Amino acid sequence: MKKINKNIFWLFFLALFISCETTELNLLDDPNLPSAENLDPDTNLNFVCYSLSEFFEEATEAGAESVRLEYMFDTYQVNYNNSNVNASGMWTIGYSDILNEIDKIEPILIESDRVKHLGILKIIRAYTLMTLVDYFGDVPLSDALNGGDNFPTVDPGQDVYTQALADLDAALVDFSNITSLTPDATDLFYAGDEAKWTRLANSLKLKYHLSRRLIDQAGAAGAIATILMEDNFITDSADDFFWQAGTSNNPQSKHQYYVEEYEAANTGEYIPNYLAWAMTVEKGIDDPRLRYYIYRQTNAFPSDPAVLNNEIDCWNDPRPSTYAPIDAISAQPMPFCSLFDRGDGYWGRDHSENDGIPPDNAKRMTFGVYPAGGNFDDDQAAGIDSGDGLNGAGIWPIMMNSFTYFMRAESALYLSTTDDARAMLEEGVRNSISTVMSKLPNPESFGSVPDADDVNDYVDAVLALYDAATSADERMAVVGKEYWLAMYGNGVEGYNLYRRTGTPINLQPTYLGTGSFPRSFLYPNVSVDRNPNINQKPGLSEQVFWDNNSAGFIQ
Repeated sequence: MKKINKNIFWLFFLALFISCETTELNLLDDPNLPSAENLDPDTNLNFVCYSLSEFFEEATEAGAESVRLEYMFDTYQVNYNNSNVNASGMWTIGYSDILNEIDKIEPILIESDRVKHLGILKIIRAYTLMTLVDYFGDVPLSDALNGGDNFPTVDPGQDVYTQALADLDAALVDFSNITSLTPDATDLFYAGDEAKWTRLANSLKLKYHLSRRLIDQAGAAGAIATILMEDNFITDSADDFFWQAGTSNNPQSKHQYYVEEYEAANTGEYIPNYLAWAMTVEKGIDDPRLRYYIYRQTNAFPSDPAVLNNEIDCWNDPRPSTYAPIDAISAQPMPFCSLFDRGDGYWGRDHSENDGIPPDNAKRMTFGVYPAGGNFDDDQAAGIDSGDGLNGAGIWPIMMNSFTYFMRAESALYLSTTDDARAMLEEGVRNSISTVMSKLPNPESFGSVPDADDVNDYVDAVLALYDAATSADERMAVVGKEYWLAMYGNGVEGYNLYRRTGTPINLQPTYLGTGSFPRSFLYPNVSVDRNPNINQKPGLSEQVFWDNNSAGFIQ
């Protein structure tokens, strides 16, 4: 990802959100780590909030590429080497701007009895620790923040996860100690609403125990049963946990996908053909979220073979041997090159295709309203430009209410919780569609907005697939595909879901047909090059502690 000077942007950003009545900082102080007497708790809290959005951005891109929510260039081995920019970015931000920042200000917050600030920061720290383990396995913790000259060792991933759970529990205790005298907190996610932070903490505990179900089924089942019984987690869109991008001319305010596409002449990304296929051809019905997720710059394919060879150079290539002629799950041909059979302009790239970039910038699919804040596809068949659509005011969906319904469906299938898996599936699908559609502020201005019948027809199609399934694994295949579709914009949950359940079970094979799926990422070179206490992994096949599925479990 492309970053401008963070401190300059951060000072500008705070000017928009932090009251001018807060304590002034000495301009000679590091604005990220001011002295104790100059500490403004809201300033530091919101620096951590902003850093979490950047941490998530880097993590989600790496995970999304691996599970076909975003296009991945080349093989896993080439794309996910130890200089991978996203892995390096999340590692640096996670340790320097989140964990280190919290470590420095936590004693001051304790001394001033700012329990609300402490609770929020502990939840953010827990999410960061869990995600670092999910991506890298064993990571530094116990001696990670002991100074710049320290060469930290790695702690077992399971121990780091345990610390994350302790942070979540401690945050809930902090919130229970809030009184009328507790200093208020103003944060950039929930505006200091501890009730919403509480529901997020419990939702992360649900995620924590579901991640561990493969290695501790009884413990996960009991813990999730308690969470469900207490019923204080995210179930409504009003409590969704997401980062709201802005529309400022400062490019770091806008959604990064919007910047890469709408403001950079479509040079940043491709939409995966598999995503478009899954939302159109696979079920034989268009997903109601299709025109929000994907914007077509044209609604037709070139008819001139010479133009096709130039703009879609794979159109006449033989189907890769790794692609089955007919997908066994959908009984439809697995997409290759583009969705030519539809004939209406859905073209992107296949997973891991590493050909050169053709001159298709103004014609290929791009990001739409959700999550990037771009255009709604109303058959305009027109190119994109800066200022189009929502002008980049998209979101990073970190923990949405639809996610908890899908997690509950999985728990019901494999842990025998009291939830009805089919009902949870339906709630997840409906809530995801509702949330996505709500991000278009003026739906009456468009003619292609789905209506209630469109939504019901889609839900009926999904439930028919579920009803036709005859085993827990087959039902999970339906749940997993719908969860995968709902989490568009969140590669973290997609990466975890695929390793935990193997769903979606019919992901498009790698175009090049080589290499194994990354069960964890290599340590970035920023962590190992000058640290004799961290040894690089032998490869991408090393599994994180909670993943005890077989070596060939996923592709």
